[in-house]
Amino acid sequence: MSTTSLTAAAARKQLSDLLDGLIQRTPGTTYAVLGSNDGLKLARSSQPTAQADGTAATATAMFSLAQGHFKDHQGGTRQIAVEHDSGNFFVMSAGVSRVDGLSTILAVDTAPDADPGLVGHEMVSFINGLDEHLVTEARNRRDAVSG
Repeated sequence: MSTTSLTAAAARKQLSDLLDGLIQRTPGTTYAVLGSNDGLKLARSSQPTAQADGTAATATAMFSLAQGHFKDHQGGTRQIAVEHDSGNFFVMSAGVSRVDGLSTILAVDTAPDADPGLVGHEMVSFINGLDEHLVTEARNRRDAVSG
């Protein structure tokens, strides 16, 4: 396995651990998925892999449709919410990675008794903390020689 694969696997594990933390500290949440703008799952909480793949694709498609519908409004689409028979499903833009320019979305599913305000707050906190966990500043040549 290449160093890049190991690094990518470690990053996915770190993101999944962070998503698990989001679920643990937010009562009523059932699972969370971080997806790319092209529908691929980047990380997941406790949801089975095949189900998380579908969640990432669905959430990305829903968010893309909302963006297309509201494209003429000032600003962009930041969040969508869906009420379903078993609770709620929230999708937020998780921004654009400074490293590769990849747009991401965060999707969280909840039970009916979850507090939407708390869920939204925790999602925003998670998103705001992504950069510190995902971006490693490039070392300059002098750091590489002395470090």
